[in-house]
Amino acid sequence: MSNSFNNVIDYARTQLDTFEQRSLCRVDSLVFSCLAYLRIPQEAQAAYAMEGICIKDLYRADWFDELCNKVYDPQAARDLLAAVAANPRFRDVLVCGYSTLLDKRTEQQFCAMSFRMSHTDTFVAFRGTDNTLVGWKEDFNMSFQTAVPSQVSAVLYLEWIASQVEGRIWCGGHSKGGNLAVYAGVMCKPQTRERVQTCFSHDGPGFSAQTMSDNRWGNLGELVDKTIPQSSVIGMIFEQQEREFSVVHSRGAGFSQHDPYKWEVDGCDFVLDSKLQMGANVFDSSINEWLGSASEEEREHFVDTVFGVLESSGETTMGGIRRNWRTTVPKIVTAIKELDVNDRAVVVSAVVDVLYAMLPTMPQIDMLLGRYKKMIPGPASA
Repeated sequence: MSNSFNNVIDYARTQLDTFEQRSLCRVDSLVFSCLAYLRIPQEAQAAYAMEGICIKDLYRADWFDELCNKVYDPQAARDLLAAVAANPRFRDVLVCGYSTLLDKRTEQQFCAMSFRMSHTDTFVAFRGTDNTLVGWKEDFNMSFQTAVPSQVSAVLYLEWIASQVEGRIWCGGHSKGGNLAVYAGVMCKPQTRERVQTCFSHDGPGFSAQTMSDNRWGNLGELVDKTIPQSSVIGMIFEQQEREFSVVHSRGAGFSQHDPYKWEVDGCDFVLDSKLQMGANVFDSSINEWLGSASEEEREHFVDTVFGVLESSGETTMGGIRRNWRTTVPKIVTAIKELDVNDRAVVVSAVVDVLYAMLPTMPQIDMLLGRYKKMIPGPASA
């Protein structure tokens, strides 16, 4: 298979018909979901209000560092911004209602922005998990909390936008942003839900059984459009899925399939696979079995312990753990050794699997973590 393929950036470069000529599609949703990772500078104050700023006016060299340098792939983010700034489909779309919050106390990482395609059509984009440990922990908190802080914020944000704009609304996001989009679309007020056309979840986590026990989840109809790569990790964290999903072909390997810039696009739609590949999960099957049978209190203790170990690295981001692996990984190993033996049995495999999943592959890390994982029994032998 050729290494050459079209992705969301190529779509933004080549599909030039306006939204008046062709209605919003799920690749457009991925475009907006990727743009939601941008950090809007304070100088672009209009984007923080409903006044808004045109996408083309965000493409300024003096803003590049703040806009793109804190995302996972700064060059891809800059390339996408350049493409949409030049494209008649996107360049005059207004970016407005930018809202961001990172609160370690409440374990919340939240960001949203809205894209006004016209006076009557608005896309609400929720940012996915960023590089912070706080952001990743909030994802895992979903396994025992029925409404994590960002989900509550997502509903409030959607209601606020609905009060500020007229007409139709779409919601979407990548990774955790997809989960927030679906949650907000389901849990908002009935009069708001009537205006929501579709909630797009691009490899977003599912929901706990307790969350989906609410009767508002029983009539999703065509509300949700979920897309996941063929070896989905994040999108399959929870077995409770909000509806059937489409499997997108990704040119990534392993966890990197989660990268939206590796999703293959043909024309105005994704290239689809017929089914998921084996092993589409982040944890060992034994850990999944343990989580499935654990109480909410046990799950909470598990998540607190896993992220306590990761925080022992002295870093606040996954990127920091990777960059300084010579010092961070030994600290993590030491923290695991100091755990109570009952915690150690379950936590060790989880910590190693999280690191394998979240960090780019490095031979040195693979060797150290692989050797350590063999030294301590995993949950299967607990």
